[in-house]
Amino acid sequence: MPMIKLKNWARTALCTSKEIHYPTNQEDIISLVKSCNENSTPLKVVGAKHSYNDIFCAGKDGINISLKEFNAIMEVDEENHTVKMEAGIRIPRLIKLLKPHNLSLKNLGTNVFDSIAGACSTGYHGSGIEYGIFTSDVLEFEVITPLGEKKVIKNSDDAFNIYAVGLGMLGIITHVTLQCEPFYKLEVIEKKMRFEEIEAQFDSLLAENDHFKFIWIPHTKEFMVWLGNRTDKSESSFFKKWMTYGFTGVMLNNFLHELLLFGASFKRSLVPSINRFMSRLLLPKEGEVVQSVYASHWAFFLPHVLKQDVVEYAFKIEETFEVFRELIDMVEITGIYVDTPIEVRFVKKDDFWLSPTQGEDVCFIGTKIHFPLRRQPEYIRYFTEVDKILLRHSGRPHWGKQFRITTEDFKKNYKKWDDFWEYVDKEDPKGLFSNAFSKRLRG
Repeated sequence: MPMIKLKNWARTALCTSKEIHYPTNQEDIISLVKSCNENSTPLKVVGAKHSYNDIFCAGKDGINISLKEFNAIMEVDEENHTVKMEAGIRIPRLIKLLKPHNLSLKNLGTNVFDSIAGACSTGYHGSGIEYGIFTSDVLEFEVITPLGEKKVIKNSDDAFNIYAVGLGMLGIITHVTLQCEPFYKLEVIEKKMRFEEIEAQFDSLLAENDHFKFIWIPHTKEFMVWLGNRTDKSESSFFKKWMTYGFTGVMLNNFLHELLLFGASFKRSLVPSINRFMSRLLLPKEGEVVQSVYASHWAFFLPHVLKQDVVEYAFKIEETFEVFRELIDMVEITGIYVDTPIEVRFVKKDDFWLSPTQGEDVCFIGTKIHFPLRRQPEYIRYFTEVDKILLRHSGRPHWGKQFRITTEDFKKNYKKWDDFWEYVDKEDPKGLFSNAFSKRLRG
């Protein structure tokens, strides 16, 4: 029988497995888990494949299971603003199905194409200091354990802190009950600010806005602040939305940028000039304030077409500007060419054992390198330098992104690290959901 080959969206992970299953009901999932357990066959869920690492890989002796056909809404409580769904549903479909019920998701990142199960398992997040990672809004999980038993985990249960960011190690999430909120619009404000201004006004920017983040264009002095606040104002016109997402977002920021970076893949010293050109093209003019009003999911969304690789770390929010200065200095001193903005976001703390936001409010810093027209510049040196800086500040990586750190680093930065893996071994003694990714984590 030929092997199944799976690539993630960014083509940064290529995996093989014996077969892939597409169940349409919970009974089929239970049956498959029991069969794999009896035969000691590794089993891994593959979601929307938006992770940049091999977290979803089952291995040549294993089986993959995709929940993409398991994607219905089960119950909607309009009065309490909750929805129960099959966990294979992807965020765009969920947004569409919530709309007739006048409901919205509380917070989203710039990528809105993840599956719900994947978002919960890897610590998906947006930005806003009063908003936690995606799982913070989960009221209840239904999980098929490695023994093929159905388990219900409520957010009031002690075990919820273990399952909230489970990395796919504790079973298969089949149903999720999520706390939503009534449909809302966001007024988005984009403006340039100097780095020193952002630092001086940081506390008010953080406290006085529902959602706040900022970006830096490497090899320039250009910083842009993005603010999002709930509003009753009328939505911006369809033409403005098309210009923002279709023309500027896709045509310029993706296709034109890709062509320019393709040229720079042969001569990397062109990157600073391209960055300056694109920032003049895309960022607000000096002193200009760009205001827009969109449905919340459109306001959060940023079109991603260019293939890329990504690192992202969370660390203590108090160290935001110290870390960022180190990143700026590193780019300047090493002479490494960085072709995309570095994004900075802020997330509320939680008590989840393997959450990057466990125990403290955090700053997330994310950076990436693009692969234009399948050209791949050397970038591992850059990512390794980012790793070094963030490790000095007890950084915790986003589980769906790339990282090159050791088990000892994880043990130092996650106080429940050993407890989590002891729980995994107790729940999954045969290592049904273990794979190369989890083995590297454990050393």
